[in-house]
Amino acid sequence: MEETISVRDRLIALCQEHAHVIEDYPFGDSEWTVMRHEGNRKTFAYIYERNGEVWLNVKNTPERNDFLRETIPEIMPAYHMNKTHWITLRIVSEELFPVADRIITESYRLTQTKPRKKTGVQDLH
Repeated sequence: MEETISVRDRLIALCQEHAHVIEDYPFGDSEWTVMRHEGNRKTFAYIYERNGEVWLNVKNTPERNDFLRETIPEIMPAYHMNKTHWITLRIVSEELFPVADRIITESYRLTQTKPRKKTGVQDLH
């Protein structure tokens, strides 16, 4: 008998496909899963249950968020987040998992630690 994986667990698994990711529950509420970079501790995804459905909050550029909200009805301004940089995807069908995968990947990329820029100043000692 094959075990069915929950929507929530599938989203967590998509996040864990990226390197150095930790799963966190900082709100003391098992309904809210926060996915973070291990190194900089920045959040790139919130996975939570609300009104009996699973929702995903991710970060993206304002321009991309506008496009996504206009083209995918299940994407809206983020619940409890900065509405310019964060969006919410309501997972209502299997067809939305490829969308979730793409926007999780973009959020992960945007929240990674940026490489330090060289200042050009040399140590003269």
